[in-house]
Amino acid sequence: MSFYEKLKAARKAAGLTQKQFADMLGVYQKDISRWETGEVSPSIETLKEICIQLKTSADELLELK
Repeated sequence: MSFYEKLKAARKAAGLTQKQFADMLGVYQKDISRWETGEVSPSIETLKEICIQLKTSADELLELK
């Protein structure tokens, strides 16, 4: 499973809509959509906040373990 698929699955598992997740991160809903389709990638700083908000690790999202 790709990063983008894992990100979407983790967001849904947390019970969040794209809009809710965007509000938590201080970004636009369109940013979430673009990340989840692989159009663009979040910055390192944003990835850190994603992990905090979804209570997961970058290793898990990036398939490093």
